[in-house]
Amino acid sequence: MSDPVVLVGIRDVLRRLNFLRHNIQDRRVLDEVGMMFIARIQARTAEGKDVDDIAFEPYSPKYKLFRAKTGRTTEKVNLFYTGSMMSSMTHEATKDQVTLFFANTEDPSGTKNPLKAYFLNQERRFFAINSEDRVRALDIINRHIRRQLRRRR
Repeated sequence: MSDPVVLVGIRDVLRRLNFLRHNIQDRRVLDEVGMMFIARIQARTAEGKDVDDIAFEPYSPKYKLFRAKTGRTTEKVNLFYTGSMMSSMTHEATKDQVTLFFANTEDPSGTKNPLKAYFLNQERRFFAINSEDRVRALDIINRHIRRQLRRRR
């Protein structure tokens, strides 16, 4: 016959789990995740790369000439002309989700930034997250969980 299994400290474990259940979902954590996603998308795009870190296709000859005439760079495709669209990228966070979007503002030409982003994303997929972004989001969330666990000791 084997010895009985005795579980000691179950109340403390249950109390800590209950604390975590109530404090794990924190809007501030997903707010941080949203800001990180935006920073990653903007950095990749500024480097001339899509969500998969592949260089964007070159500008068409006609658009390249237009950019050159207006004093804009033509070597690297970075989807940056006035900066209006990229700076309109924002997010909203709740305690259980984060949503990225383009604010419904207009660029200097009068084009709505969400519409501009939609069509640019059809041609050059920049407004998305990749596996590395997901890993970084999980790191942020795990860091939050560890902080919460240390707080309740």
